[in-house]
Amino acid sequence: MFQECDFLLGENNSIVVIVPQSLPKDLPLVIEVHRDGLVFRSGEDQIGDVSCPRVDVLQRLVDKAKVGLVEFLQGAQKFPAYISAVASIEVMVEAA
Repeated sequence: MFQECDFLLGENNSIVVIVPQSLPKDLPLVIEVHRDGLVFRSGEDQIGDVSCPRVDVLQRLVDKAKVGLVEFLQGAQKFPAYISAVASIEVMVEAA
């Protein structure tokens, strides 16, 4: 289970989530947006719990139905050139 991730922020409130491990491919991925962070789930299993004090990031996620994820594994020589997974967003707060 990972406890940190990063974000690529683009124009028009676009966002891509960078995770530090390979993600399960057999079950739907979900990111729960909470007031103080994110919970990553694969099916019913929690695979990540990330504290995120950045309101701008939380608000971008709240405004999306789905978000792209990039797996950037520790020790990788270069940043991946593609989105490797898509997660649905579940908002667990009224407004971030």
